[in-house]
Amino acid sequence: MEKLITVGFSPHRIETLYFAKNLMKEHDIIILEEPYNENFYAFLEDKISLEKYLETNDFWFPEFVKIASLILKNFYKQGKKIFQIEPYLERVLLIQSKLAKKENLEELLKDPELKEVYQVEHKAVGRLLEFYEISLKEDFLEIVSAVKIFSKADAERFRLRDKLRAKAILKILPEKGKIYIEAGTIHIYFKKLLHIYAGKSWKIVHKFLLEDYLRPITGKPWIFPPGELLTLRYILKRKENSQIENLLAARSLIYIKIIPKEELMPSPKDPFPHAKRELKAIQMVNMLSFEDCAKLYKEIFFIKKPDKAQKIVEDFLRAKGLSF
Repeated sequence: MEKLITVGFSPHRIETLYFAKNLMKEHDIIILEEPYNENFYAFLEDKISLEKYLETNDFWFPEFVKIASLILKNFYKQGKKIFQIEPYLERVLLIQSKLAKKENLEELLKDPELKEVYQVEHKAVGRLLEFYEISLKEDFLEIVSAVKIFSKADAERFRLRDKLRAKAILKILPEKGKIYIEAGTIHIYFKKLLHIYAGKSWKIVHKFLLEDYLRPITGKPWIFPPGELLTLRYILKRKENSQIENLLAARSLIYIKIIPKEELMPSPKDPFPHAKRELKAIQMVNMLSFEDCAKLYKEIFFIKKPDKAQKIVEDFLRAKGLSF
């Protein structure tokens, strides 16, 4: 039996599940990118219903979780082992639970594992709140600087998250087998760590699950939005370049205003609703200069509907003679 680890890079979108299912069925063990939830295993073992399981958490993508859970249950019945491994988020949830019970923070932070996560999470959340405050100001460069400061703190969070997860997965690897590991598209550093920790004894490959859709259109397996590209630069500790980073930060401010926030359902006419819209939004913002972003930011900042903000950006690009 071979020793194979496949990292499936994918957003939590329903349109990815067909590809995830096809990859998962080729593996013996499935490792999910989520904190341990005893109700999930109760569902797999028919101790509670799917509806009951879904009620136990406030899932960001409930329709995705519903369909994915049914797929995973089928694999579980076939004898595949399924693990939920995401120690960083588990510790965040534990900290939140203890603080909600009015437990003493100083006592809590005597645990070095909790302290490490608390400090990184506290810093990232703090930088995000600072960005929200600064985002109301007139100085666009100051706003962009706040985006970069948050992205650096977020990168620190991702590095720790990936490190903790890679090490936790190492502890449960069997002597042999075929392992499928679910990972968000930004977790490139996680795969790098797997190579460092296990690359000598395991064959490690990866697959961007939407590659079959994106490569014919773009020539690439995945297209990162500007905010993720900025954070990835900091995660991977690329040499700092203020011109590139300022532009990515500026474009990210426009991107987040024009991308749909709700969970979209695939259909025969629109099988990749998220990927299609995200790709268009990325292609649009990639045409914008720093100065363009500064102009558009003021115009669309208070617009809540992404389609309305997108129309403004589309009209702006057409006025510049740019097609997309």
